[in-house]
Amino acid sequence: MWSEYSLEVVDAVARNGSFSAAAQELHRVPSAVSYTVRQLEEWLAVPLFERRHRDVELTAAGAWFLKEGRSVVKKMQITRQQCQQIANGWRGQLAIAVDNIVRPERTRQMIVDFYRHFDDVELLVFQEVFNGVWDALSDGRVNWRLAQHARFR
Repeated sequence: MWSEYSLEVVDAVARNGSFSAAAQELHRVPSAVSYTVRQLEEWLAVPLFERRHRDVELTAAGAWFLKEGRSVVKKMQITRQQCQQIANGWRGQLAIAVDNIVRPERTRQMIVDFYRHFDDVELLVFQEVFNGVWDALSDGRVNWRLAQHARFR
């Protein structure tokens, strides 16, 4: 089975071109690096490196594994961070007050655009009348307001 650590080892070996240089970078003994790569290759049932006398080079399968593995590890790190944030009660949240004279399609499009860019933030929308948007903003019930601007000619 592979882990974040095993990908870190494969990455170091690929960048350094040798097990001993990767071991030095990772502050490990070369046999530990070699063992980690060997275990991963057995689990995958493919060689990740072409071994030569003094250096190694990624095989096609190894290059693909490294590319895909980096994105998986990045997702694992993001997931870990989000789990910790949720466990600590944190979740991004934005509360907005919308004036009742704002056209509903404008509000709907704003919500769609918001979630396209900030899918991990909870959006709370409150509809207000008259000066309610300003009151909600001034007393801290909302973080932002959406109102229709009057045009005078």
